Amino acid sequence: MVFSIVVLRCCWGPTDLGLMLNLQNDNTLLKELNGNYNITGLNNEDVSSFKLNIAFNKEENQVSGFSGCNRFFGSYTLGTHNLKFAPLGLTKMICKGEQNDIETKLLKAFEKANLVLFTKNGFQIYNKKKLLITAIKEIVNDALVFEYSTSTRGAYKAIKIDSSTISISNKRSSKPIGKDYSKEKWDTLLIQLEAIDLDGLSSLIPPSKDHQFDGAALAHFKITKGNKTYEVQPFDHGKPHPVIEPLVKEMVSISENIE
Repeated sequence: MVFSIVVLRCCWGPTDLGLMLNLQNDNTLLKELNGNYNITGLNNEDVSSFKLNIAFNKEENQVSGFSGCNRFFGSYTLGTHNLKFAPLGLTKMICKGEQNDIETKLLKAFEKANLVLFTKNGFQIYNKKKLLITAIKEIVNDALVFEYSTSTRGAYKAIKIDSSTISISNKRSSKPIGKDYSKEKWDTLLIQLEAIDLDGLSSLIPPSKDHQFDGAALAHFKITKGNKTYEVQPFDHGKPHPVIEPLVKEMVSISENIE
């Protein structure tokens, strides 16, 4: 319980450094710098609101991130716990007030850095015994979900497919029925997805709009990837835009043939 409280603190005193040093003997710690991290502490202050971040590429020993106003980039060297940043480059945005102040402090911290210690969910950077930076590993949500629905005044059907389950609802108020399906079907959907520019989905013009005059069932289609959703304009059921047609047809086929 005591350890959990210490890890969640943003600011570390002299006695905490000793605990951190002891923690490095934990063989379950991932002692590497790689991927994206959110900087939550700077010089014993909580800086979460500034959205500072840093990304390490361990294969190329390159570092980049956001320092409060500008993007920074450069290289670094890492020993077992020794860390040194080379002089960092910056973009040329001009900011005032707190943004400029926090950036100046962060860049100075990078210059002074000489020690890195690892936590269960990130790392801390020191200059000898003085804590400079606390950072937490960014959790990447890359879950992929396909959704297709069709409706008229008297009928409704919604299909939702992720990597392991297909859920089908035949009434707006009914609870979806989830079922397992084959990995081969999922792989087929992924192949269809490769041909689609997700960012361009919202600009696709529907081939027909008979649903606006009750001449066809109304259809909706969207793809959720991680924390972002990509959706096309409503279209007539059975007449999706050619870009998404193979994927929509495969979804409908899976829903109709699931046991």
